[in-house]
Amino acid sequence: MRKTLLIFGALLCFVFLANAAEPIKVTFEDAEIGSKGGVVSVYPPEGDFAIEVVANTFTTGNSSSKVLRVPNAGYRGLYFENIAIPAGAETLYSAIKVKYLVVSGSDVNYPSLELYSSPNSSTMGDTEIFGLLAWAGLWGEAEIGVWKTAQFSLADADVTPIPGGNLILKLVKGDCEYLIDDIELVPVDDTPPSAMLDFESDAVGKTYGGVVWSADDFSATVVANPSGTGNALHFKGNNWGTYPRFPVTLPDGKTVGDIEKISFSIYFNAIDPPKEFPQNKYKKIDYFVGGPGVGFSPAVPSGTTDENIIVDEPLSQWIIKSFTLSSDLAPEVKSLTSFDLAFGMNDNQTDYYLDNITFAFVPTGLNDISDSKIYFNNNTLHLSKAGNVEIYDINGRLISSKVNVSTVDFGAFAHGVYIAKAIIEGKKQVVKFVR
Repeated sequence: MRKTLLIFGALLCFVFLANAAEPIKVTFEDAEIGSKGGVVSVYPPEGDFAIEVVANTFTTGNSSSKVLRVPNAGYRGLYFENIAIPAGAETLYSAIKVKYLVVSGSDVNYPSLELYSSPNSSTMGDTEIFGLLAWAGLWGEAEIGVWKTAQFSLADADVTPIPGGNLILKLVKGDCEYLIDDIELVPVDDTPPSAMLDFESDAVGKTYGGVVWSADDFSATVVANPSGTGNALHFKGNNWGTYPRFPVTLPDGKTVGDIEKISFSIYFNAIDPPKEFPQNKYKKIDYFVGGPGVGFSPAVPSGTTDENIIVDEPLSQWIIKSFTLSSDLAPEVKSLTSFDLAFGMNDNQTDYYLDNITFAFVPTGLNDISDSKIYFNNNTLHLSKAGNVEIYDINGRLISSKVNVSTVDFGAFAHGVYIAKAIIEGKKQVVKFVR
């Protein structure tokens, strides 16, 4: 269940410091000046596309002595002959980071990067693209001659599992000269048991609490996995508004406000006898988040998924689903490091199994808006002073544009992850948030 800019550069390169279980950092320090480091151009033909390792003359913000120079992006992809992307790479790495610097060009603003895993050939097919990093950390006018660090979360991959192949990176720009360096693969954080509920440390027969009207309305019991090995939680509800409830302790430094997504495995037995409106069919998920021991009202969940999260088929096998928490949670809830979580389907009769309840966190730095002049709260985007703002979805599509506003109402927007780009008093402000 675990699940890139820029691998801009030479994941091949010359300093490969660890295996898949450890952080990997690639530099050009041991490469020869003038070499291409195994990077070649994808069609159109290379021609004067003289990719080369050069001495770094922009040492502020990057002390490396050597970097890779791309003289003209030219809408070409860069094919890395020595970088094998394993199938399902999102299970090994959580993110890819890279340093890059725009040198010059007539087409340098609003850059985007496309990521491909191409099997056995340097093509850029539709089925091989697995990632897009809109703006590459640069929204608006590029900061010429300034090193920037960009990060792509593999949890945002458009295709999973990511196909096996060699890395291709395409900077979606025409006339743009840039440098790249310090490509880092951040391994998946093997979160401690407190951040993943898998019931393996529980004895069969252990019971959990619930959000219920009365104690007779439900049972939540650890049992043997109905399809596979290990344990799972079997939940049965006999009334509307009954949900299993769990205590959670997050890893050090993480709070409820850092949670980007909650994933879980769910399993239904075949329904027997059939009903006119079978249980578990086309149901939304209600969820509850609060302090340890807080009293939840069955009728007042913290949030409900917009779309039906459970499908009719298949039954009698595990299905993986996920949901995001509402950004409207109270500040005191967002600051919790230990809390109670309850979630499930609201029906008069439910019977299902849960396992592998996993918490994915917002990548470091993407949710820090304490010094920003633009922030999201109470279903509204706030600007400290009137300015111009553009709203993009997580795939980089512009979905709204406002001029000379101080607030943007998100009441009509679907739940999901958004990026707001604003200009306030001539300065650019960027914030990523979950509606």
